Amino acid sequence: MLTKLVIVALVAFGQLAFAIPVQNEEIEGTQSKSEEAALLVEFDRMFNQLASDINYKLRVYRMNHTVRVKNLNAQFISRYAITITEIQHMKQHAKEAILDHALDIGTQNPCIVEKNDEAVRRATQAGRDLAAASEKAYSDLATINRIYFLPLVKQFQSSASEFQWVTTAKVEANNPVNNLQTILRDLAFHYQDNEGMVDQVISGLEHELESFQYLINNVRREVFTKIDYIGRSYLFNMEQLIAEALRCE
Repeated sequence: MLTKLVIVALVAFGQLAFAIPVQNEEIEGTQSKSEEAALLVEFDRMFNQLASDINYKLRVYRMNHTVRVKNLNAQFISRYAITITEIQHMKQHAKEAILDHALDIGTQNPCIVEKNDEAVRRATQAGRDLAAASEKAYSDLATINRIYFLPLVKQFQSSASEFQWVTTAKVEANNPVNNLQTILRDLAFHYQDNEGMVDQVISGLEHELESFQYLINNVRREVFTKIDYIGRSYLFNMEQLIAEALRCE
């Protein structure tokens, strides 16, 4: 509220400055100029505060984004671990079952050799399929991050940085001795135009977080379905292979 009052007063002051006679401005003297210079410093503080508020929102957004990615990755790893464990157990079971039968009919039996080689091939293929599913998940997350996360952060980060030097830019564009009131007026209008920037940041980040959550939910469903399919297919096919191996004579 205080900031708004300061801005309104500065705008009114700036507009009034162009209407009063020169001699009245001279009467104000050094004290008035000192107050105007102090307002320049106050504007710099206000714009820096605006930049700090935006950067704070960006930090919160980055933290929330990181937490969501970390949680999703943990879910992927957990799902992979379960499937890998099931495949490893089945692989060992198939190895033992085929070997036991091979001892009965001969380890060099062509049928047994074929089934054993097939068991090794299927286990290797299951591992490749899991790696491919992981590659797809990584690629999708990288794309989402590149398209929906980094550009938004860059946009607001640039805006925040610009606020930190806007006062200097106004001084650079005007004679700070003769046109100080013009500088203050321009800064007042510029601040008014951008005062809602923090609200824009909040709205934009919340929208992007919702979009990001929707996209990662789709990635999660797709990857989980793929992992589960690989695991179930391997277990089913290996049960069939074991049955075929036990029929070898």
